[in-house]
Amino acid sequence: SGYAEMLKHGLISNQEILSELLNFDLQQPDLLHLGQMVGTSVAVKERIVEEDPFEQGIRKALNLGHTIGHAFESFALTRRPVLHGYAVAWGLIPELYLSCVKTGFPTAIMRQCVSFIKENYGTFSITCDDYPTLFELMTHDKKNTAGTINFTLLADVGDIRINQTATKELIYESLDFFREG
Repeated sequence: SGYAEMLKHGLISNQEILSELLNFDLQQPDLLHLGQMVGTSVAVKERIVEEDPFEQGIRKALNLGHTIGHAFESFALTRRPVLHGYAVAWGLIPELYLSCVKTGFPTAIMRQCVSFIKENYGTFSITCDDYPTLFELMTHDKKNTAGTINFTLLADVGDIRINQTATKELIYESLDFFREG
């Protein structure tokens, strides 16, 4: 589960860290190397939290994957609970899709991440009939302002765009991508 947060840290920091994470073998991990990557990930989070201790700006970068991920996590409570890290990993998929559509995030990198997530975290089963419930859950996210769903998106690896919005239709489209992508 923690590796999903590390993946997010790679996405919000730089291509070198992200590539190292995407190329790491989670099935037969080199534990010494993993420990070094955990240290790098902690340093990324620590730097951001120190820069913005009250989440007024850049600290919102840590929310990447969480708006939809929290909706998945809450939705799962009505079926079979899922681990937070899995929900975040799955949340990264539609949020990276939104990043591609809204801010020009590179499609090739998005597809690499989606492939890695699906290989290592499987999938979360939803149908189109679940979209209204998931959307409603997103409206209750702590990051929202004045009834508007806020996302942290990326224009590129490390190019963070906080307080991004999307129409209901585009959010549903991102959920289509999650199911079909």
